[in-house]
Amino acid sequence: MKKKIAVGLSGSIDSSFAAYRLKKEGWDVAGFTLKFYPQDNRCCDLDGLYRAQRLCSALGIPHYTLDATEAFSASVVSDFLSSYLSGSTPNPCARCNKHIKFGFLFEKLISLGIEYLATGHYARLLRYRGDLYLAQAKDTKKTQEYFLSLISPKVLAHLVFPLADYTKEEVKKIVRERKLVCEERKESQDICFIAGSSYAKFIETHTSAAGSFQGPIVHVNGTVLGAHKGIYYFTYGQREGLGISWKEPLYVVALDEKTRTVFVGERHCLAKSVFTVSGLNWFGRAAEYLSANKSWQEHVEVKIRYNAPRYPCILDIGKDRVKVTLKEATNAVTPGQVAAFYYKNMLVGAGLIQKKP
Repeated sequence: MKKKIAVGLSGSIDSSFAAYRLKKEGWDVAGFTLKFYPQDNRCCDLDGLYRAQRLCSALGIPHYTLDATEAFSASVVSDFLSSYLSGSTPNPCARCNKHIKFGFLFEKLISLGIEYLATGHYARLLRYRGDLYLAQAKDTKKTQEYFLSLISPKVLAHLVFPLADYTKEEVKKIVRERKLVCEERKESQDICFIAGSSYAKFIETHTSAAGSFQGPIVHVNGTVLGAHKGIYYFTYGQREGLGISWKEPLYVVALDEKTRTVFVGERHCLAKSVFTVSGLNWFGRAAEYLSANKSWQEHVEVKIRYNAPRYPCILDIGKDRVKVTLKEATNAVTPGQVAAFYYKNMLVGAGLIQKKP
């Protein structure tokens, strides 16, 4: 008997290939597309919806649209706004995966009697000592397990990643040969729900009393260098657009949401080797292994941005937070971003980087 599986379809090459591959493998496939707010969302816009419908028609599988407007606005957009206003830099994609694609959508599927969900993510699942963990896909340049690191461990047993053993180029080649999509869509690295405006302008449009977030720009030595029109215009490590002059290039090194102060300093001021991660999400018995086994600790690495390398580190695991000590300091530690922990090639847990060490 064929197993029922839903494929999250955005109209992209990757999700289209996922549906095609599963149908070919003999699954009972149905396509699901989420409608987000606003509808010009570049991740799942109207063009993507039409593409998904055409694909399902060509493959001979049903297609459904689910309205995730309310959930998306509450879980993703609201968090984006509050994070920037509090001086942190959020990761909306990771949050969307947790609350919407593998939260809202997954729960809807279960209520419909569909136990499996597939997506076009480049990621794979590995079983270790009976537990499931996320891991890198074959395409190490496109692998996306980092963005999935906050999803519930309970969902893993219900997931299928058809792109795990393919590179992006291999997927493109097959999609072109099978004519699964009319034309390729340009990939965007920007936040999907901000179309045609800057982050700051979007925040001002959706925030009352935006002027109350103005404050001073202060050098780490205490010198006041100027003023800014909103703390949400800045993020850690930022160099451009500071609107100040100094004898050396300056970077944003800290943001104080209480006093609305933007602290800046020379490049060496960015270096950090110790930071704290909270909002922890462990897979399997990783936390137990890490706490009890020195051999695990010796192979742990942390990734603090999608396009950043993995850094060797030591973890001091507490009940609700982890103290991370890097073996070498780095400049990329940004409060609000996801810190994903790896044991060898398995992603074993993650959380959000906090301001205070």
